[in-house]
Amino acid sequence: MDKYTTIEAVLERAIEIEVESAELYARLAGTARNAPIRTRLEELAEMERGHKTKLEQIRAGNINWAIRRSEAKPVADLRLTDHLEAKPIDATADYQDVLLAAAKREKMTHDFYQAMAEPVDDATIKSLFEMLAMEELRHKHLLEKIYEEVVYQAF
Repeated sequence: MDKYTTIEAVLERAIEIEVESAELYARLAGTARNAPIRTRLEELAEMERGHKTKLEQIRAGNINWAIRRSEAKPVADLRLTDHLEAKPIDATADYQDVLLAAAKREKMTHDFYQAMAEPVDDATIKSLFEMLAMEELRHKHLLEKIYEEVVYQAF
């Protein structure tokens, strides 16, 4: 956990990541010219705001509540976007660009939570980080399924 020496520090960084993601998606939704892209970005922003709320509840001491409220079943990492390079997204981005950048961001957040879980001995805290990582992987999975349906079908 190197620079994250306390659970509070990890939660603060996690909240920052969720806020950054929500703000990015909301800003891009506001500039998107394509209605389906705008809708997807608004949905992504809302998902990230939901994560922020959950993290704030955890920070307030509701760790077991958050773990119980999360979907426990694992999800497969499709890895469809792992080998691709995302471009910065702006108002001119197409749907493929948006999906790819969002999937990359979810992977980055997943990897952050996985890294935080590895050195932890406390079973509850470890479960918390693993649950948060699985939620991010679930978002990535959703984005990659859409990517597969929209982008790969074009080939």
